[in-house]
Amino acid sequence: MSETTVHSIIVHFQEEELLLSAQRVLYYPTEKTLVISDVHLGKAGHFRRYGIPIPTEVNQDNLSRLSQVIAQFNPERLLFLGDLFHSETNSEWDDFEHWRRQFSALSMTLILGNHELYSAQKYEDLGLQVLPHLDVKNIRFLHDKEAPITHDHGTQSSTHTPVYEPENEIQQIDPMNSSPITGWISGHLHPGIKIQGKGRQRIILPCFVQYTAQLVLPAFGTFTGLHLITSRTPKIIAIAENELIQIRQAT
Repeated sequence: MSETTVHSIIVHFQEEELLLSAQRVLYYPTEKTLVISDVHLGKAGHFRRYGIPIPTEVNQDNLSRLSQVIAQFNPERLLFLGDLFHSETNSEWDDFEHWRRQFSALSMTLILGNHELYSAQKYEDLGLQVLPHLDVKNIRFLHDKEAPITHDHGTQSSTHTPVYEPENEIQQIDPMNSSPITGWISGHLHPGIKIQGKGRQRIILPCFVQYTAQLVLPAFGTFTGLHLITSRTPKIIAIAENELIQIRQAT
């Protein structure tokens, strides 16, 4: 296993140049779009409702981090790849509404995820565009991509599906986009990679997972689980203490 550490890294995906950040986000420079997946606002409140003492600061911390990455990248569009909210919690929705007003001039799009309990209209009333997926050139942005794909539209699933390497992927065409879809950028998995240290020391870190035709983003929310990636096929870029660790192979 070979490793190097940096705060951000540029990757080439489907002939596009993308920036992966240790802040758990992707920035698409030519489109001036900041892409974020699986924030899971309200998840802490969901657990508190069932008697699990999770600090209320978790929600505010995630909103604060959102503000920080917006200030860092100064995007023209913020694209959420689903699971923005984990549950219906009034106080945490109020926090989000207040946060949204601070960035009222920023275009925001929400790709529907499997935990979206609020109606599309509720998001739209806050000025968020709500879509099942978004096609930019030959890349489809969506919440979850199941394998194998044998139909014309991306699908969503409430279960973790394995990331895969499409060998003979069927090109998909959106009627609103003249380019054939040959690459997918998604979230949903909350991917993690196990890193082995000396002796029995080991740690599981959130990571980006890159295949030839698929790029999976880590969960942005700090209070989320991790789905262990064990395949040796993809390129793995792990995140540890605001640094990226480039790993040639999964372990």
